[in-house]
Order: sequence, then structure tokens, then C-alpha cells
Amino acid sequence: MRLQRLNDVMAAKMRSHHVEPKAADEAGETEGLDLMSLLVNPESLCETAENFFDLSFLVKDARATIGVDDNTGLPVCRLAEAPDGAVPKTQNVVVLSMADCKSIGELWGIDRSQLPREQGAREKAQQAAQGRPPPPEDEGGESDAY
Repeated sequence: MRLQRLNDVMAAKMRSHHVEPKAADEAGETEGLDLMSLLVNPESLCETAENFFDLSFLVKDARATIGVDDNTGLPVCRLAEAPDGAVPKTQNVVVLSMADCKSIGELWGIDRSQLPREQGAREKAQQAAQGRPPPPEDEGGESDAY
């Protein structure tokens, strides 16, 4: 569910910016969506981390790429068409704090998350933080499982 949600938002933004998907192994591709504006929620470090994690799965599966814009030097991402052969695997670590999320929000002018969240996710997280068990799931409800 969450991966599909990220994929759908990226596809819509790419269409609106007239950015076409390219092969995941195509070198030198720097055109794309502003990574920080897409993934950072200045009000939630948890959601920001989840968004980066979700994008990492799309990249691992060669369904998205990450690069650096030649003009701005800022990170960009785009959906990709998986190549026929294997894609080289690279791992990177991003370290963010809540202060970083707020600072990025201010610098990039992000006032809200661009990715829709599951209804009730914030309430479930608050209950878990207070040590209360979450309410039982509805039968037949959607799952966030990957």
C-alpha cells in the first residue's frame, strides 16, 4: 500500500512536470523530482523516515532512481523502467533529526507532506508512545505490509 502510494504520487508529479521515466541503469540522468520536497514532512520525523524507507524499496527494485541535479546540486528522484539485466546495488545512510526535518521544511518551503498518510496513523503512533495498545483492526481493512 505505502509503496504504491509513493509510486502514484511520484507518477502524478512527474506527469505534471513533464518528466519521463528512464531506464534505471541509464547513467547521467539528473532530471527529476525534488527529493526533499517529496519525502520530508516537517511535522513528523517518523513519516519522513518512512518515506525515505519506502523510496529505498523502489530504488532497490529498480522502479526509481536518485541523482543530483546538475543545475542546483540538490538531490532528485524519478520513477524508472526496470532494465532487463541486474541493477548494481548501492547503500547509503541518511541521518535526520526532527530539527533537520523542520529546517528542511523551512529551507525548501515545505508546509505539509506531499504524500497522503493512512487515516488514523498519527493517533495510533500517539497511543503507542503512551503505552496504550492500538484499537483492533477492522476485518478486511487495508494493510501497510510490504
